[in-house]
Amino acid sequence: MNKIKLLLVSMTLLSLTACQTKPKVEEGKIGGTLTVVTSRPDAAELFEEIEEGFKKKYPEVEDIIWESSSDYDADIMKRMNTKDYGDVLFVPFSMAGTPSEYENYFYPLGKVEDLEKKYLDVTEAVYNDTVYGLPVSINILGFVYNEDVLKKAGVESMPTSTDALLETCDQIESKTGATCFYTNYNTSLGVWAGALSSYGENYKEAALNGNPFDEGQPIREVMDLFYKLAAGGYIEEDPITGDYNQSLQLLADGKVAMIMRASQDLATIQALNDSEDNIKLAPFPTTLNGTTSVPVGAPGVIGINKNTENLATAKAFLEYFISAESGYAEDLDGVPVIIEELNDDQRALFEEGTIVKTASTEDAAIQERYSAVAGEVGIARLTDVLQKVINIGLYPEQNQSYEDYVKELQNAWDQALKNHE
Repeated sequence: MNKIKLLLVSMTLLSLTACQTKPKVEEGKIGGTLTVVTSRPDAAELFEEIEEGFKKKYPEVEDIIWESSSDYDADIMKRMNTKDYGDVLFVPFSMAGTPSEYENYFYPLGKVEDLEKKYLDVTEAVYNDTVYGLPVSINILGFVYNEDVLKKAGVESMPTSTDALLETCDQIESKTGATCFYTNYNTSLGVWAGALSSYGENYKEAALNGNPFDEGQPIREVMDLFYKLAAGGYIEEDPITGDYNQSLQLLADGKVAMIMRASQDLATIQALNDSEDNIKLAPFPTTLNGTTSVPVGAPGVIGINKNTENLATAKAFLEYFISAESGYAEDLDGVPVIIEELNDDQRALFEEGTIVKTASTEDAAIQERYSAVAGEVGIARLTDVLQKVINIGLYPEQNQSYEDYVKELQNAWDQALKNHE
């Protein structure tokens, strides 16, 4: 059995790998050595299994060099200043704000209209209708909840609006004593950026044509939700010192009713509960086009270095990695990316719900202008905004009013828009 070479990538190691040379592979032939760079230093055993499966399928492949980093985006962005950043690599999420850069670093995989016939969610890394990376798995965002807690509170189903959620929280806290919603203030608020499309598609374009902090706009909707939850006392007592792992156990134990997570987290939480059927996933408390929306996104996106000297092998590996055969999507408790690999339940979910993408599908120019304006206003990180909102709701005597904070953001946005006309 070949020993996996899992390197914890630092800038020191990056300089060392740049000195390595790999034997040339005949153009169009699958074989030789491949370097794969990932954000998963925890997945050594899984990668070894993937390597074995890939070599079995393609016996001419001699070796796979795995390199991983826990601070992936920072490390790989530095490495991409050279041509040596692996043959296949995870696309850094930090590039999403400047999609025009994809073509400078990644090999084009095809056009959106062609690839979406075979794969799900092909717009995670796209520019000018060209795809530069494909999801490693598909996850569904929503509220993970403990059904037993809802039943004890007399709640028959998860709410589908903010007002209904607040009523549900009131019932839960008064009848069960459980905390209705655990915010995970320090670790998970940023994930709500992926939920914005559930509250309104093309929200970035709408923001550039108006103000994202006006009533009814997606960011404002999420802000209002958190303010009302915090002001109503429906969240953890001291969110600043909250603990993510503890929140999962509290949910499993019925001391917390719901948290915002993804389908990939279900198995972990279910394993903490005596009856895994109690832990379920529901859509966000909002409707889109008259139905509940199903926000889907990728926990990772994989692409090919445009400078690779082993293109055929890189293409074959990417296809194998995202297939059910590799086991990577299953390890993440995610949905397969290749459409023909979906089971009946997964097909029904995608066919019956209003599917929205957590990754923006808006025009690249719109995304880049939005990022520039949001950066000037200081809301590029949704986490910062939601933390401020929670603080205002919990500690009104120590902060400006919520109304004043919203007005401050509205004025700052209007000015930044003028600065980026």
